[in-house]
Amino acid sequence: MNDEWGETLTLYLQRLLPLLFSLLLLLVSYVPFNLPVSNNIRPAAGMICVYFWLLYRPDVFNLLSVYFLGLTEDIISSAPFGSNIFALLVMYVLVTNLSRFFNAKPFIIIWYGFALLSLVTFLSRWLLVSVYYSHFLPLATVMFSYLVTAAVYPILSLLNAFVQNRLMTDEE
Repeated sequence: MNDEWGETLTLYLQRLLPLLFSLLLLLVSYVPFNLPVSNNIRPAAGMICVYFWLLYRPDVFNLLSVYFLGLTEDIISSAPFGSNIFALLVMYVLVTNLSRFFNAKPFIIIWYGFALLSLVTFLSRWLLVSVYYSHFLPLATVMFSYLVTAAVYPILSLLNAFVQNRLMTDEE
């Protein structure tokens, strides 16, 4: 009986591992440094994780995980509440509708796909926040943050791939 309970607990923890690791990366991305640029411009770790896990493991990373990740980012960021949830939900819709084009493609194509979809996501969040503040915010900061996110994607996807390949099993 205890062995069966332990296996069930292990299965649930493995199913939660993408969300938990995404939350860890999100929290680490918000660690403050004493650099003036790093307080305003940071990679969108949540967006990278949503893209990665929806491409490779949509069975364990679903809409509820995306919402919870966006809610956590809204709580710890200084952006208007709901803007990060909106951005991650936009990424969710884009990836779920376009994932068949990225299936079994080389990494460079997946990276270009992330660059394109994250550009759409960054611009949609910028537009939403601009409407919230009733004037257009500077686009330069958003574009620099987008470039940093696109440049960091290979590193964070490598960390996510490590979690997927080493810590998760496909046994149901």
